[in-house]
Amino acid sequence: MRTARKEDALLAGVCADIASRFGWNVWALRALFVVFLLVKTLWAILAYAVFAIFFRLIGQRRAPRRASASGLESPELANRNERIADLERRFRDLETRNPDAP
Repeated sequence: MRTARKEDALLAGVCADIASRFGWNVWALRALFVVFLLVKTLWAILAYAVFAIFFRLIGQRRAPRRASASGLESPELANRNERIADLERRFRDLETRNPDAP
């Protein structure tokens, strides 16, 4: 779960962050926010600002994740990428040991 600025964030990333935390559709949440903004303008702006500050503070407290060489976020994909890199190193070692092979 990332709290850093998301690639699908529009303003401060509040709706995108809430949607990713709860598994909701980000555009549906944004539509609800717009309705809330039209009905209770001041409360909507205050709530958005509080959430933006809150998520920014939480994001700063968390330790940064180890970034893989390929930039993959998923641990499963990062693990698979490491295994593929290991296999490539092994093949290169085999090629250098046996230069006569085609």
